[in-house]
Amino acid sequence: MHGLREALESDDYTVRLDAALALEELADEQSVPSLIDALRYEEWQRDYPILGGVRAAAARALGNIGDPRAVEPLINALEDQDIDVRISALRALASFRNERSVAAVEGYLNDPLEDIRKNALITLAELDPERGLKQALAALNDRSWVVRKAAARVTRNLGDERCLEVLIDKLNDPDMEVRRQIVLAVVNLGESAVDPLLEKLSDPSWQTRAVLVEALGEIGSERAVPYLKRMVSGRKRDENRYVRGKVAEALGLIGDPDALESLIDALNDPYLFVRRKARAAIDLIDVEPYLERFDNGEISFRYPIFWDLLEVKDGEKLITGSCKEHGLKISVKRREAAGVTAEEFSDILIEVLNMRGLFNVTRGSVTVDSEHGYMVTGETKKDRIVSFIFKKKGYIYYIYFRGPLENITRSYKYMRVLINTLHVEI
Repeated sequence: MHGLREALESDDYTVRLDAALALEELADEQSVPSLIDALRYEEWQRDYPILGGVRAAAARALGNIGDPRAVEPLINALEDQDIDVRISALRALASFRNERSVAAVEGYLNDPLEDIRKNALITLAELDPERGLKQALAALNDRSWVVRKAAARVTRNLGDERCLEVLIDKLNDPDMEVRRQIVLAVVNLGESAVDPLLEKLSDPSWQTRAVLVEALGEIGSERAVPYLKRMVSGRKRDENRYVRGKVAEALGLIGDPDALESLIDALNDPYLFVRRKARAAIDLIDVEPYLERFDNGEISFRYPIFWDLLEVKDGEKLITGSCKEHGLKISVKRREAAGVTAEEFSDILIEVLNMRGLFNVTRGSVTVDSEHGYMVTGETKKDRIVSFIFKKKGYIYYIYFRGPLENITRSYKYMRVLINTLHVEI
């Protein structure tokens, strides 16, 4: 340990960085003075960008240790020339729940940089939840979607019924990811949100109606079913096809069999989007007694209770599972692929399947989590492989099923439910 503290002063700056990163993990209290020294910015360091990494790691290490001697140095680091150091210092201050830290963090809620405002808001919510929630509600008006998304997440985690009016008012945020977080914040309020949502279903904006319907579906209240049935079929159905599709989706999530007649009518809707959503909703209602919900904060979907799922999160692989009774296996994976499209990745997969001697290899277009994607299938003498591929925010996601042909065929409905309810949190 003494050697690491000495390494923080090495003339070789890569050694300094390695030492700072190691001390970040070790959280050794005896290293506090050395880490405070390593955190200090001096003008000459401007010419050596690597030292920004040293200072950032030192800030994170001081936060992990939690020694009160670090508070003032961390506050001073909030003015560092390097944004990563400033963010690391902000996040480190979350470990020091005192008025000095709160006041310092609050001073950066209006910083010109969106990443600083975002991290100041998140840190404040950890230091003082009541003040953090108040500032989060105000930040739902921020000019940056990044900050608004963080504000919605804070409200989702800390909010109560006092936030309901503001949240419903912001459900029409122009950014899809922000809307999703606001929806989830409303959903967390449960039944208390149902009546205010129902009252706004006649909003003139179709975008707003669609988000209101999504929230009602996520809450899952059967009180919404009569209203939603009228919106998806019949003479008084909603005029917008996207809204009708979202209504069908919501009815599927609620799972009330009383909606089946309206959903069956919607199978004759002139628009394919609505018909697909109605078909998926009927599947979901049909198998609802056999479904459970998986949600780890990063990815969520419905799956059959007779499948065993194991969350792994080891880099590329996120989830693995199986149904031993039917000999089926499932794997949910992702890969960072900024320069590869979903179509190109499906080409690669097809090539791999062909190289492995599979036959009847086919590809078709699908929609997964509102993203255009592909379904690739292939067969061996004993098994069928079905893979769903889509791309979201720089990552390729692929969901891989394998099992005996007969059992895969019988399980297609469950696969469709999983794919149609899958959502990735980014």
